[in-house]
Amino acid sequence: MEKRNIIEWNDDNTLSIPAGDIWMSESEMVDLFGVFIPKVRNVIQKLYKEEMARPYDTERTIKTGRGVYLTVYSFEIVLLLAFRLNSYQSRAVRLELMERIGRNHKPFEVILTVTRGKDN
Repeated sequence: MEKRNIIEWNDDNTLSIPAGDIWMSESEMVDLFGVFIPKVRNVIQKLYKEEMARPYDTERTIKTGRGVYLTVYSFEIVLLLAFRLNSYQSRAVRLELMERIGRNHKPFEVILTVTRGKDN
C-alpha cells in the first residue's frame, strides 16, 4: 500500500493541505468539496473532453491494503475541480489555495521598453 497525501477538513473546519504529492480518490474529493460523486465524475470528464487535463497524466490506479484497487487523481484535477464546482466547500478551498499562493509569492517587476524607428 502506498502512502498518499490528501487535502481534508479538520475537526475545527480548517483545511489541511499537506506538503508533497497529493492524490485523491473520488470519495475523498466528494468529502472535500461537499458535492455528490456523479457531479465530480461529470466535471472530470468535461475537463478531459476540453483537454484541460489528460487522464494519463492525472489519473492512476493503486492497490489499497485490503487488496482493492482504487482510482486516484492528482493535485491538478483537485485544483481544477475547486474552480469548476460551485459549493461552499469548493469556494473555501479556492480561497485557501489562493491565500497560500499569495503568501508565498515573491513580487516581480516587468519593465517594458518601447522603441521607435526612424520614421516615427
